[in-house]
Amino acid sequence: MNYRYELERYNGKASRYECPKCGDARALTLYIDKETRQPVDPMCGRCNHESDCGYHCPPGQYFQKHPQDRGIRRALSVSQTLPSQTREKKEPDYIPSTEKDKSVNPNSDFIQFLSRLFNQDAIDRLVNDYALEVTKNGDVIFWQIDFDSRVRTGKIMKYDNVTGKRMKDVGGINWIHATMKKQGLLPENFNLVQCLFGEHLLRVYPEKTVALVESEKTALVASAVFPQYVWLATGGKFQLSIDKLKILQGRTVAMFPDADGYNDWEEKAKEIRTAVGCTVIVSHVLEKKASEEDKKNKIDIADWLIRQRLVAKATEDIEAVNTLQPIPKASDEKPKEEAGRELQQYAYITDNGTLYIPTQPCGETTYYTYIQTWKHTTTVCQTHLKVFQIRTLRA
Repeated sequence: MNYRYELERYNGKASRYECPKCGDARALTLYIDKETRQPVDPMCGRCNHESDCGYHCPPGQYFQKHPQDRGIRRALSVSQTLPSQTREKKEPDYIPSTEKDKSVNPNSDFIQFLSRLFNQDAIDRLVNDYALEVTKNGDVIFWQIDFDSRVRTGKIMKYDNVTGKRMKDVGGINWIHATMKKQGLLPENFNLVQCLFGEHLLRVYPEKTVALVESEKTALVASAVFPQYVWLATGGKFQLSIDKLKILQGRTVAMFPDADGYNDWEEKAKEIRTAVGCTVIVSHVLEKKASEEDKKNKIDIADWLIRQRLVAKATEDIEAVNTLQPIPKASDEKPKEEAGRELQQYAYITDNGTLYIPTQPCGETTYYTYIQTWKHTTTVCQTHLKVFQIRTLRA
């Protein structure tokens, strides 16, 4: 069948437009009339973020709602029909804060996964700081709360409680505002304007450096490991609209792109520095540390931190603030080189949870210290610390 309308072929960034649902400035592919080569309408298109956003308004659906437009030969150029230029910007609508407090049990599948990595104090802080809640099905709710503590929406996602991976086969992403609209609790013309996940924490922690990542999961895992930053999530690689980031004016921002997003975020950082007016640093940890397979799998900083959870090297790579301190030896036993095995060294854990790792191969005079809550175990090294054996140093 020869259809009259088709999705516009990619011809650079100028051929991608602002999505009316997620607000990404370069995510919408418009349907065009093959006869005139003009777009049907700024609202008639498909968002490239199929899993995160899912917006799709094909011509048939558009003309059902706007029959008066059928058959119109649009003479406007594509640039004249950009959604950001034709749609008047409206003030965002908000969800009553009482909706956020209905689900008081934070024990979602996602929280169960985090509990495998972090202690209860860290979990409690994450739940309280980020207002994490859960649906009756055990799905986590990531609330989007803006700087003035107003609720924009909530993102509902299901995770495996063991692996921490999204369970895409049992349902995609759902949204609180969309659910409430179906229930008649919000008007059909509810105007969603998304904000950064964790944005409300900018007011709580005004002096902290901002760390910006793509996903909500990444922000939470990283916040548990590095609470000295305030971790925010954009919701996706291309969700870096200037309007959304204006709230970061005057702040120092460290951006942590996923393994496949370094170049895109490095380029976007240049625009953010000028348009927003903030200090921006783009981390190259994954760009340098991730393998080709990692980049192919599009791992993020959370994947890397989880993998390195028991390896203090992760801390050293992200912030070079380790101090050198001598500590007494637990014994006079020296490392031995065995045939077919790597040379072994000894790392030490004190009773207060401080991990000491030698500063040079076979050296046990000065140590890097990592003030973390480490489990007193002698078995973790077999999997995670390939060149170290861990000993518990007791007073």
